[in-house]
Amino acid sequence: MATNRQDYITLLENDFAKAFVAFDQDYNIFRAKICNNIFPWENSIKKCVFLNQIHSNIITHYNKDFHFNADGIMSNEKNVALCILSADCLPLLLYDDKNKAVAALHSGRKGCFENILKEAVLKMQESFNTQTKNLKLIISAGICAKNYEINGEILNYSKENFVPFLHENKLDLKALIKFQAKELGIKDIFDINLCTFDDERFFSYRKNQTPKRIVSVIYLKD
Repeated sequence: MATNRQDYITLLENDFAKAFVAFDQDYNIFRAKICNNIFPWENSIKKCVFLNQIHSNIITHYNKDFHFNADGIMSNEKNVALCILSADCLPLLLYDDKNKAVAALHSGRKGCFENILKEAVLKMQESFNTQTKNLKLIISAGICAKNYEINGEILNYSKENFVPFLHENKLDLKALIKFQAKELGIKDIFDINLCTFDDERFFSYRKNQTPKRIVSVIYLKD
């Protein structure tokens, strides 16, 4: 269950890992303010890692071969916070409770269409010997179907490929993610079930082209 404090919701916490979403009104695409705000509350975090999110299904490993241009990052290092910025796109957080590894994904429409979740699971299997039966998927705050209207080529493509997740001209990205997760064998799924468009605490680019961002974070504890 999620727990709350002002501008902050805990999504997961146990002896080995923690995940949360933070949404201070000063947060934007500049990362320094976010880190400065997080560190006082999460004093076990030694480093915040961000990506140059490019709306892809590229997953990178936080190690010596780390690539900045990606939309997913995974790690088994302790006290390294994996951070995803968003303002409607779905932040997905993964925790392997057996092998003690985590991943954070930025999954917008393109990421969902290209199944970034599957790419992350495959990379985690390769790097950490992850099995989907040991994975927990957390879906942080993102836009809900009733507010995600599409048209033109995107609507036509969705009609051809994602009909079960299309309601007239509105696309349900969360339902698509959950379907993909279950296809992979992930059964432990937690959806915070909060819409960035409807909930005034959050930021929605679709609503007003805001430069502000929420940050969804997961890390392993010492």
